[in-house]
Amino acid sequence: MSQTHQMELFDATQPLRKPEQAKALPATAQYLVEIIGLDATIDLVKEEGGNELKIPSAVAGTSRMWDRLVEVIGPTAAKALVLRCANTTIYVPTCAAALRQVRNREIIRRYDAGEPFDSIRRSYKISRSYLFRLLKRPI
Repeated sequence: MSQTHQMELFDATQPLRKPEQAKALPATAQYLVEIIGLDATIDLVKEEGGNELKIPSAVAGTSRMWDRLVEVIGPTAAKALVLRCANTTIYVPTCAAALRQVRNREIIRRYDAGEPFDSIRRSYKISRSYLFRLLKRPI
């Protein structure tokens, strides 16, 4: 297994990087996707989810926030974000509901494919009662 693939196993946001999952993102994240793209948005969610960020007024300025944006999303995306949202505060969502929705779809897919109930339950660390409820409701 490649090192990149191994790191993806620990990245809870990895499922959201698929373009077909973008519609599951909250409106604030979709707005960021329009400005900086899906991957940069998910990188920002991964590092700053749940935080409000004061976007600097200048591209390539000397602010700590500019440096942080470049570190997290890269200079191209940081420039696009500053040009569009300079001097504003933006909330970076955690995307918890979207992640849960993707996870639940995957659980149902695995169950429908014939994987044993308890194997699925243990791999996602969920209770039997939660899995029963999940399998009864449409996703």
